[in-house]
Amino acid sequence: MSLLSLEHLTKRFPEGRGHTTVLEDLSLQVDAGDFVGIWGMRRSGKTTLLRVAAGRELPDAGSVWFDGHEMTSMSPDRRAALQRRNGIGLLSSDWRPERNNPAVEHVALPLLSDGMSLHEARHPAWKALERVGAAQWAHVPAARLSQSERIRVALAQILVHEPRVLLVDEPAVLPRPSDGAELFDLLRSLGGSSGLAVVIASEDIAPIRKARRLMSLGSGKLRPSDERGTLVPFPERTAARKRSQP
Repeated sequence: MSLLSLEHLTKRFPEGRGHTTVLEDLSLQVDAGDFVGIWGMRRSGKTTLLRVAAGRELPDAGSVWFDGHEMTSMSPDRRAALQRRNGIGLLSSDWRPERNNPAVEHVALPLLSDGMSLHEARHPAWKALERVGAAQWAHVPAARLSQSERIRVALAQILVHEPRVLLVDEPAVLPRPSDGAELFDLLRSLGGSSGLAVVIASEDIAPIRKARRLMSLGSGKLRPSDERGTLVPFPERTAARKRSQP
């Protein structure tokens, strides 16, 4: 059984007098230690797919299974409890801290809901910051962090709960290309022997070419890439095929 399984998902949103189908009969299985790259153009449904996979939104049809539990049939409280520890983390590049506390306190915050004191939570929070290369900013107020630094702190805040699946939404939206490349290298390094499964959805193709599995999202469907290590945008692939026809 896969660690995370999306089965025949359909998701629609109201539009005018009708609706727009963002995901249509979509399925995906993710195993422990997997590294999956999903490419899609803007408004292709990448964010919706990850939010449904994380249990943040419910599909109109289909089911989401995590570690043998059907999340789509659970109450919001039960889904949250299942995800809280060793569950599913969702990282977005637009993370903004609610308060201007030092970074280490932001990372420690999720542990306070588990009954830890701030003093107790500081140690695992510091370890999580070290894991993502952000320990040097532990005592820096959140408002003084750059965008790339905030993303690393947000990632540490997720990792402090030791998730088994990490879903990453558009991590390449950073001011400098080098920051995006470094972040992708970090995300790749987090999986492997630790057993953490990583799924990255991005409209930038280049950084996810090294993913173990590559897929494209368009018209509500997920499609595998033609070969490992290479991902060709489906519009370009279609055009190439047309040019090759007599």
